[in-house]
Amino acid sequence: MLPNSDPLIPGNKFFRFFFHGLFITGLIPFLPAVFLFLPENIAGFNYTGWAWMTMLAITLITLPAIRRVGFPLLLWLPWILYLVLYIIIDFSFPGLQLTLQYLLPLLIGVTASGFTYSPALLQWLGKRAALYFSIITILSFIYIVATGFSPQSAAVPMILSVAGALMIALFSVRKNIIYLLLFFLLLIIPVAMITRMGIVSFLLIFVLNFANRDLIQKLLFLALGIPLGLFIFHSSSFQAKTFKTGEGQIKDLSFNYYQSETINSSGRTTWYLALESGIAHSPVWGNGPRSDNFAFKEYGFKSGEGHNDYLTVRYNYGWVGLCLLLLALAGQFYWLWKRRRRYRQSIRLFIVWSAVMTLFFSFLAFMYTDNILKYTIFFPNLFFAMTGILSGSFISEDSPVLPETDVSL
Repeated sequence: MLPNSDPLIPGNKFFRFFFHGLFITGLIPFLPAVFLFLPENIAGFNYTGWAWMTMLAITLITLPAIRRVGFPLLLWLPWILYLVLYIIIDFSFPGLQLTLQYLLPLLIGVTASGFTYSPALLQWLGKRAALYFSIITILSFIYIVATGFSPQSAAVPMILSVAGALMIALFSVRKNIIYLLLFFLLLIIPVAMITRMGIVSFLLIFVLNFANRDLIQKLLFLALGIPLGLFIFHSSSFQAKTFKTGEGQIKDLSFNYYQSETINSSGRTTWYLALESGIAHSPVWGNGPRSDNFAFKEYGFKSGEGHNDYLTVRYNYGWVGLCLLLLALAGQFYWLWKRRRRYRQSIRLFIVWSAVMTLFFSFLAFMYTDNILKYTIFFPNLFFAMTGILSGSFISEDSPVLPETDVSL
């Protein structure tokens, strides 16, 4: 029996069930890459679909057993109500799937916040997380060496950005160079795959790093991050993928990559054109849950994704939906920032807090070039579970979390 686990603490009955589910479902999409004989789909769903639906079931089983909620659910209530009301008014099965995908990470955050965390349980979680990230990292390296790409190539940088944020926080707290080397080891994967926003995310994590509270060290990380970014930018592989001519300069970059004459948007311009008229037609309220899928089919695609969550949320839910989502994210960031002093009582909680605060910026960055909101298994589930751990750790004064005093914090 794990110390301070399951029935030994009220409300922790499903602790291991829930967190084992979180990590195992995160591995399900990679099964075909390990067992090559598996079919691509089962009963019409791919493995990512089965993974998030399984995690939804695990969460719904666990949720009734928790006795308290520390997650700042009120901040998300307007966004939740908007999603629920919209699917009731404009129902479709694809829209229902999208709604559940958007709601699942929030349910995970609420559930994770209902457990009571001791140092032993936090250590247990750390070991399981390390195993999870190690499996994905090793599998990615094997595939990159063998084939030049990674399984779930769009999602792997998102997963590893979570690991990267934890490694850089551990380095800042523990002062162990091994963690910094592990961070750069993880960075090799998005660089090798030339996943541009994955690279940007890692550089943001390296420079921002909320665990680094010393101004001189922050300036040092910035001084190291800038030449590192320039070195990657001027590499032949990055240049070839980023610019239509195969080469370019910093001044050639544009935030509006859809209308750039120099940047290779990897097909995103076409996806934007498919949604452009619908956005103009209903800019305030949007066109309805998962209506973007119908727009892509009308444009000639069998199916599609906008590869820009700001764009697809605007299309489906309008400016109202996008503003509610961004306000909730901003509110959660501020909510955690106000409580920063509490997490310094525990080294492990401070590391998690630092990683989560840094990952807010990775979240917003990935939203600009991908469908990270729908990739619940690959990033949002982990992100909101970590937020739930933080928000559930200091719900009441009688919480059995034992401080791990460290004068350096």
